[in-house]
Amino acid sequence: MYQALYRKYRPKTFSEVVGQQHITDTLQRQVADGQVGHAYLFTGTRGTGKTTCARILAKAVNCEHPVNGDPCCQCPSCLGLESGSFLDVLELDAASNNGVDQVRALRDEAIYAPANVKKRVYIVDEVHMLSIAAFNALLKTLEEPPAHVIFVLCTTDPQKILETILSRCQRFDFHRIGNEGIEHRLAYVCEQEGFDYDDEALAIVARHAKGGMRDALSTLEQLSVFGNGSVHADDARSLLGEV
Repeated sequence: MYQALYRKYRPKTFSEVVGQQHITDTLQRQVADGQVGHAYLFTGTRGTGKTTCARILAKAVNCEHPVNGDPCCQCPSCLGLESGSFLDVLELDAASNNGVDQVRALRDEAIYAPANVKKRVYIVDEVHMLSIAAFNALLKTLEEPPAHVIFVLCTTDPQKILETILSRCQRFDFHRIGNEGIEHRLAYVCEQEGFDYDDEALAIVARHAKGGMRDALSTLEQLSVFGNGSVHADDARSLLGEV
């Protein structure tokens, strides 16, 4: 089945993540030293790797043979979490599940030990969308979580999160990815996909992505179709409206 480029080339280890070394190095060291926290807050603009790093962290803490804090991506735990057959890592979209009942259900489920791996990980995307009642329901669990549970809260708008929640999380701020890092990644994807490309086209795409890798890969995919398998500067200017 066809997969969009941003999904096909989503990083699977911390080492593959582009432009967030200040975060990935810290998370790797925590995993390697066995000092993983119980709650994290990942903030930053869209497409900078928040949910991706949350998924990698979930694999790393459950990996049977981690390599310097990175998941091996080959053991049963990594493969089960990657395929989605293990249900001990749960992703919740707070934009559509923002009520107190959903958070209470999550809280009640968290007391049970994971079925297949060592740690149960809850990844809450766009957590700032939770209602006040839902935040309060989450607060007690964040304050005294079971030993087998890790929460990773992701948001593009940390100002809307209650101070009581913020104070209980390790906060990591994801920066906009530099154009050079985006261009290198786009070149790698072009080579893997067999696209004929020129560097100027990749520079144009990177500039328009404004620091978001997902936006850059989506534009690259659109451009490759527009150019019938080629990625060239003239097509990029035409597609993106540059003079």
